[in-house]
Amino acid sequence: MKSGFSYSLIAVALLQADMLYAQQQSDDIEKIIVTASRTAKANTDLALSVGSVSSEVIKNDNAQHVSESLETISGVLLNQLSGGQGHNAAIRMPINFGGYTLYLQDNVPLQSAAFYNHNALWWASTNSSLSRLEVVKGAGTSLYGSGAVAATVNVISAPVSNENDNLAITLGEHAYQRLSGSVTHNISDTNGIRVSAAHLDNDGWRAHSSVKKSEFNVLHEFQIDDKQSIKTSLISSTLDQQMLDALEEDEFLQDPAQAGLPTEVLAIDPRRTTDYVRLSSEYTYEDNDFYASVIPYLRYRNNDYIATWQPNMPKIESSVNSIGLLALTNFRHTTDFETTIGIDLERSEGDAYSYQPTTRTTTGWAAATYPEGHVFYDDATTFVGISPYIQHLGKITERLNYAVGLRYDHNKYEFSNALPVYDNDGFGNRSIASRNDTFEHLSPKASLNYQLNTHSSIYTRYANAIRIPTFSELYHLKTKETSAQLSSLNEEVSDTYEIGYKANFDKVSVELAYYVMDVKDAIVTAYDDFGSSLRVNAAEVQHQGFEFGTTYTISPAWSLALAYSQSNHKFDHYIQDEGRIDYKTKKSKEVDLSGNSLVMAPEYVANFRLNYNSQTISGLNITAEIKSIGDYWMDSENSQEYSGYTIANLKANYQVNDALKVHARVANITDKTYALQAEIRYNRERIQPGGPRMAYIGLDHSF
Repeated sequence: MKSGFSYSLIAVALLQADMLYAQQQSDDIEKIIVTASRTAKANTDLALSVGSVSSEVIKNDNAQHVSESLETISGVLLNQLSGGQGHNAAIRMPINFGGYTLYLQDNVPLQSAAFYNHNALWWASTNSSLSRLEVVKGAGTSLYGSGAVAATVNVISAPVSNENDNLAITLGEHAYQRLSGSVTHNISDTNGIRVSAAHLDNDGWRAHSSVKKSEFNVLHEFQIDDKQSIKTSLISSTLDQQMLDALEEDEFLQDPAQAGLPTEVLAIDPRRTTDYVRLSSEYTYEDNDFYASVIPYLRYRNNDYIATWQPNMPKIESSVNSIGLLALTNFRHTTDFETTIGIDLERSEGDAYSYQPTTRTTTGWAAATYPEGHVFYDDATTFVGISPYIQHLGKITERLNYAVGLRYDHNKYEFSNALPVYDNDGFGNRSIASRNDTFEHLSPKASLNYQLNTHSSIYTRYANAIRIPTFSELYHLKTKETSAQLSSLNEEVSDTYEIGYKANFDKVSVELAYYVMDVKDAIVTAYDDFGSSLRVNAAEVQHQGFEFGTTYTISPAWSLALAYSQSNHKFDHYIQDEGRIDYKTKKSKEVDLSGNSLVMAPEYVANFRLNYNSQTISGLNITAEIKSIGDYWMDSENSQEYSGYTIANLKANYQVNDALKVHARVANITDKTYALQAEIRYNRERIQPGGPRMAYIGLDHSF
């Protein structure tokens, strides 16, 4: 693995910034962000790294998955797993499935932190009502609690003020079909409603990877008077997706399109189904120096699937019901000082049931026969979160601003087990007595932001954040002999230190950030003698890197965009399997991994786009895109390395007239065979193959 950072890129970025200052024009070109404070602010006024994707970019992408647009933000990598709607993330972290990213839609969490699922964006309305995307990188502001460690991703819906009705269709290879539409009705000048829907049907390029997803959304906006407004939102979706598995190297080389599942498993047609509904209503009051926002919400989701990545492939059925409230008030004391006080409340009730759907005999390490009908867990967990916070912003001088914040998180779990208590079910699983657990944490934040001029700023900040354990990490335990003892799992605590530079000029924008994030009591994955994973606090981890993003309008016809990040993720201290004895040899299984790189931590992530707006053929836009990630280690021992990949995509949009647009795109235009991600788990390679060359074409009609 290469080490260190490309400091030459930082030098180029700073040199470019100086050149931009010399070319500065009189017009203010600002990027407006809402995620950091729930109110609109220029990004140069915010002492944090935040990226956004505009409505224009989203429309021109016509993405098969929202990850394609999100990756235009520096430091953002989302892997669309197996060509379906699932994903994981790598934002200031290695590629991972953990709860380090907080996912929102319209500032409201898509899920409960206690029942975190790495696929959260499949519940967002990205096919039917997407208007903008924002990503706050690193620990969030005081407004956001558990999970806002590596990033906060906010999916922003199209407003009612978008008066155009719309109908769109996209067709592609492997029977890909997506139909979407929206209708807006303005009841009066102060009262309007927008209804949007979408349906996606795709056979998938891999065997047994078909997916069907439907979305339905209603947004109602009512302006009570010049100070008060109410915005009510209903978002809902249903997903039915066939399950498949990662491939071993010989399978990948033979045929990357195969399902990776044994014949007897395919015979039962393993699927994932999930239904989602969220109802929220935001009341806002704004009067000169006072602003208030209150958002009550109700949320439901279920998630049933066969865990094809586990050796015995159990069936999991779960559901979560949530009720919550997000409330804040903002006081502007003078033109130079303001204070925000708020509280987040949530109560979630989750049910979880797992059993063996068919008799299965595993081979290799810890081979066993799992009989049909065996129950692994059957329980219910109630989670209550109470999180008051305060955030104060002020001016030290005309150009130097400060922000300080404090958030207190009180999280309580009530676990109720329907199974009897036992230490071992014969397959390394432990059933515990019903119990309660509580986690409390105080998270301070502080930052400085210096305005170099009206177009640019530099900043530095410190932020403390937490990730609470999920209910399954707490209560779905392995046996006493092969796992951490009950009550030993604690929240992860992170400290982020960051400096950055931002500039928005007439033709060029630049964002540059360098960060160090130390994570204490890191929750890591260990494995028992049956090959099953378990979670333990066993490590201190450091993440550091820099991010560079720029857009440059070369001429009316040509523009470019670059999103680049380089990072290093390592264990400061980690003794794998500390205190564990091999049950066969009776020897210690401890391995000192201190100083090693984390698994699936790309050295760099890059996205480059060259855009052409034809001056000859009015309405024609063509985008050439190159996406590349660097090498990384496939295992914690750093014994096997993956070299990364580089692929190219091509997209074209033609605005025929004011009402009709035609679009086409080709993904992976060179038809490169590559691994989207590769790791070693259960002592074998697990490769998620990247998609082959695929073409799509569509129509978008506004009326």
